Order: sequence, then structure tokens, then C-alpha cells
Amino acid sequence: MAKIIVTSRYMRNSPKRSATNLVKYMGTREGVEKVAEGIDNAPATVRQQRLVQDILKFDSSAKDYGEYHDYESSPTRSNTSEFIDAFIERNADRIGELDKLVSYMAECHGVEKLGSHGLFSQTDDKIDLDSVAEEVGQHKGIIWTHVISLHREDAERLGYNRAEAWRELVRRNVTELAEAQKIDISNLQWYGAFHNTTHHPHMHLLVYSRDAKQGWLTKKGIDSLRSALGNDIFRLEQYKLFSMETDLRDRLKKESREEIEKLLTKIRDSCAPTSEVEMLFLKLASQLKTCKGRKQYGYLPKDVKDTVNKIVAELAKDEGIARLNSEWNKVNREKLSLYFEKKGLDISLEDNPEFRSIKNVIVRSAALAMRIMEAEPTHSYDVGSAMRSVVNAMCKIISNSYEKKLSRLNTQIDSKLRSEIEQKKAAHGLKTERGVQPDIDDESYSMRM
Repeated sequence: MAKIIVTSRYMRNSPKRSATNLVKYMGTREGVEKVAEGIDNAPATVRQQRLVQDILKFDSSAKDYGEYHDYESSPTRSNTSEFIDAFIERNADRIGELDKLVSYMAECHGVEKLGSHGLFSQTDDKIDLDSVAEEVGQHKGIIWTHVISLHREDAERLGYNRAEAWRELVRRNVTELAEAQKIDISNLQWYGAFHNTTHHPHMHLLVYSRDAKQGWLTKKGIDSLRSALGNDIFRLEQYKLFSMETDLRDRLKKESREEIEKLLTKIRDSCAPTSEVEMLFLKLASQLKTCKGRKQYGYLPKDVKDTVNKIVAELAKDEGIARLNSEWNKVNREKLSLYFEKKGLDISLEDNPEFRSIKNVIVRSAALAMRIMEAEPTHSYDVGSAMRSVVNAMCKIISNSYEKKLSRLNTQIDSKLRSEIEQKKAAHGLKTERGVQPDIDDESYSMRM
């Protein structure tokens, strides 16, 4: 299941009461706070089960909630309550359409309040709940409502178990929020509230433009918002994953290159091909003789590409390469799990666009091998020297490709994190990439959440 879940809806030309009630619900979550001592693992009550069925009939997309997965795997009273509460949270503006849930709302747990209510925004100016509710209720444009949810263990570990952390998260990413919703930042207005529920603590985020004509949210915009918030929340873990992934990719390319070098050596010494990969390699060299134009994978006919892919697939059967590819896929899935639920099979080496440079090395090597085999025995050309030069060129190509990919990965890491990492290095007297000078007055380092 994804580590960060973003649910987005919008209201347009809705009754004033709907928007007003949503703001007040976000800020106060009216009703008695009933927190059980411990988790109630007794089976769900009949009333709860009926409510769950009513909810799913009302909105089948509720099955995508993390709380529903918890309920489905273990339908206890606590898990059922969490799911029902989550549905109410995400649909507070239209909950009146489902009469059976109205009375149940009084049993919801309380919002974490910053003063007399739980609303927060871009500045520390005092927020009058009634005024905001009136303002939102009278807005003529589109109002977007987002729910950003974490697993309890992640919220506790990363410090997102308090309203201040969520408030600062939005403030740090207000530019990304405006861009995702196509609103000029000067017109952006947002309000948030943190609800500290048992399994999935979450933030309600209400967004609109002061200019009623502005604003548009697409799936790409939602993905962009999820990415910005997720990278910020999990930035330390993402940094480690990016480092692991690039290291595995580099090792994988190195081992593939070594296998190719072994093949070249065998062919250079006139060894008869004895394996499937050697036969494919010779077949490729023969096919390239009839290919016009650039000898690069992307320009080759389909049948020649198929041969290259088969060679990569054969190379991938090597125990070491297969192990590395499996590890790379594991790390890649972990990185993607920040945003999506990924349970698919490993990406095969021949189908992975990250390693396309391996295919081009194979193509160039096969073309060179054919020229060597066709050379006259009395030719004065130094084949050994040429082979060493080609291998060196291959290493340089792979190294350059690695550096470019590493550079791109580094740009994905939050700039604030990189700055803090450099400051930490400087504080310990280590060499930095940006020339950050250590501050002798600072003896401790802390990560701002």
C-alpha cells in the first residue's frame, strides 16, 4: 500500500451550507471525543456492518481507502470504526445525503486544535472560524478538498503526529500546491486541519483561488501534489533509496560489461561459439552487415532488435546479474510505493529502459567483432590494441551514462535536504560539494520537519 494517500474532490455551485459545514467540521470535528482504552478487537457490530454496506453502495471508491483494506483483512470494531470515520472525513460536505451516517458523526474522535479550533493557513494571523466558513460558503468558484493520509507508524516515526508539522509541510510546498492546481500564487487561498486518528492520521486541505475564474486540477496535478508532499515527508528515506538504486544500477552495468568483454575475448581468440549467447552474438554481427545507417539500438530493424534483446536476456541469466537486477527492482518498488501500490513482477533487464545503454554497447561490440573476424590474417593492424581501446571506450560510455543518470536522480532529491546534508558535513569538518563553511557556533544538527 502507498505510504502517502491523497484523495481529492471538488465542489462547484454547491449549496452554501455544504461548504460552510465542511469548514466547521474540519476545524472542530464537533461531537464527544471517545477514545477507547486500547484497540477493540471484538468483531464489528451489526450496525457497523450495515453502515459499511451502505457506504459502499453510496460510493464504491471507498474500497480504495487504506482503512477499508484494514477492515477487509480484519473486520474488528476498531478497524470498522476507522473506515467509517475515514469515509465521513472525506465526504463531510455531502454526508447529509446518507442519513444513516449523520447520527454516527457524533461519535467521531476530536480534531487536534491549535487554540480554539484546528484550522491553520499560510500565515500565523488569527483565524476566525465563522468568518472563514462564511467566506468559503460564499465563494463562487471551484473549491478543492484534499485528504492527505499517512500510516500511524510513519506519522510517529517522522513527526507527523502533530498539527504544526502538517502546517509547515503545506507552507513549504505552497508553490507546488499553486502550480498543481493552476492558480496564481498571489490568488491562492488554503486552509488545513490535522485529524489524529488511530491508524491513519491525516490532514484535510481546502484550496481555492480568490479569482473565481482560476484553478484547474487534473490527474497529473494530483500526482504532482502527491509527489511534492511525499518527497518532503519521506525525504531522508528517499535520499537513501536513490543512493542504493544508483549503486545497484552501476554494479549491474559493470557486470554486464564484464560478460561482454569475456565474449569479445573468446571471439578474438577464434573460439567456436559454444553457448546460446555466443551464437546470438555472432548472429547479431552478421545481421549488422546488412543494416544501413547508424549502428545504434534505436535505429535497428525489429528483427535485429529482437536479437539484441535475446542477448540481454541471456546475460541476465547469470547468477550475479540476476541477483543485482532483483535487488534493483526491490529498491525501485520501494521508491514507487511512496505514491502507488506496486505488486507487479520484476522488470526484466531487456525491458528496463534504465539499462538501454547496455544494448548499444552490445551492438557496437558485435559490429567490431565482425570486422575483426573478417580481417586478413596478414593485416598489420594491432587487433589487441584496438580491442583494449574499444573496451576502454565502452567503460567511458557506461561511466558517462551513469554520471548523467546520477545527476538526474540528485535533482529529484529535495533541495532543502541536500543543503542540510551539506551543512551537516561541514559541521563535522567533512568535504562538501557546495563549499558550505562550518558554523563554529553550532554544535548540533537537527532536521527541520
